[in-house]
Amino acid sequence: MGTKPDFGASLLESSSSRRSFLQRSALLGVGAFSLEAFLAACSSSTASSAATATVNSLPPSSNPGALYVFNQLVKQFEAAYPNEKIVGKNDPYDPKTYFARLAAGQQETGVQSYFTEPPLLISKHAAADITGLAKGWQYFKDYVPSIAAIVTDSSGKVYGIPTNGYTLGILYNRKMFQAAGLNPDQPPASWDDFRNYAKKLTTASVAGFAETSTGNQGGWHFTNWMYTAGGDMQAADGTKATFNSAKGVSVLQLLKDMRFTDNSMTKEQLFTQDKTLQLLATNKVAMVVMAPDQLNTLQSQFGADLKNFGLGPMPQNGGNASLAGGNVWIFNPKASQDVIKAAFDFVTYSNFDLGVLESSLAQQSSNGQAVGAPTAQLFKGDFQQKLSALSVKYSNVPRENYATYINTTNALRAEPRNQTQKMYAALDPGMQAVLTSANADPKALLDQAAQEFQKVLDSSAA
Repeated sequence: MGTKPDFGASLLESSSSRRSFLQRSALLGVGAFSLEAFLAACSSSTASSAATATVNSLPPSSNPGALYVFNQLVKQFEAAYPNEKIVGKNDPYDPKTYFARLAAGQQETGVQSYFTEPPLLISKHAAADITGLAKGWQYFKDYVPSIAAIVTDSSGKVYGIPTNGYTLGILYNRKMFQAAGLNPDQPPASWDDFRNYAKKLTTASVAGFAETSTGNQGGWHFTNWMYTAGGDMQAADGTKATFNSAKGVSVLQLLKDMRFTDNSMTKEQLFTQDKTLQLLATNKVAMVVMAPDQLNTLQSQFGADLKNFGLGPMPQNGGNASLAGGNVWIFNPKASQDVIKAAFDFVTYSNFDLGVLESSLAQQSSNGQAVGAPTAQLFKGDFQQKLSALSVKYSNVPRENYATYINTTNALRAEPRNQTQKMYAALDPGMQAVLTSANADPKALLDQAAQEFQKVLDSSAA
């Protein structure tokens, strides 16, 4: 799965470009009166010939700071690329509707998706081949090889641009830890710790923990817990479902015990992470599973004081690992090459132009966005060092509250890449069942999910 993007704002529009244009025009012998007409004609011609691309990453109106920053960034981009225009849509990627919308001609040009998606989209010819654009971009060669592999097929063709990565951890309320007699600088390290912490944090008005179980996010978080137990979701070659193992059962049993034996989870269930984050922000729960990029939403959308929240690594039960994922931009294969280029240029410009990034980070900070949250490193060498230095320079978050997350030595395990979203969807009902029924049978639920998902794997291999 991926997480929601944050946007930086624009640099002040430079006057040097317009001044240089006037000087060049004068050298061509264009007089004052004819120059005015010439500029008007050029403006009209540019407007009519501009390649207009749509992107699905417009922030929601409920986050006005991010929305302002996005709109300013578009203005800056269009000034730098006068023959390219960008129209933002608030339309997060949905694997359940993507193919139908693509077939109907309704999908945006540039689509921010998840690390899990390129293999399926490539195999279904549902992502544009952008090899020429990618190889012509100065920083593509600097991607960590495992990151570049996410968007590259077996023949070396490129189908996307990874933009950010994450590792799931435990986001928690430090004040609630202190009130419960727990050290806020020592989040739970093991499953046993986690379960005990949740019980201690539970009060008449606060649940110790809330978990996701709908919108494929139940299966997503199940996979994360499975990795902490040392289990596997699929066979190494991706042809067999293996999550109905003893370790998989232990994940559902943990959650069921917390819900019905300990009573340390919310009575209301069927959440996505948007809801669990809201519950944390409004002091209804003490701990949730979350990626660090959601610290920005916690602050800007819910008005939370980040000094009151900590982030720790996932509690472990023998796996010494956590799920790592991220976001990748793919492009509509039905769009024309000039429109695809406009979307590609906007993605690389807004995410990786160092001058734009510096201005963006400064603008984010001044508009109430969180800057400097921990993030995965996508690149190697000098470029990554420059990206990291900018993040530290404009950091306005209490990084000391994330020390255990930043310093963890747990391994990072990628999401399974064969029919991942369908696997997550198959697991949602099992997560829902153990969180809503004291009579749920974890083993039977996982066997059923594995049987259903195996049909998907078999049909995809046929």
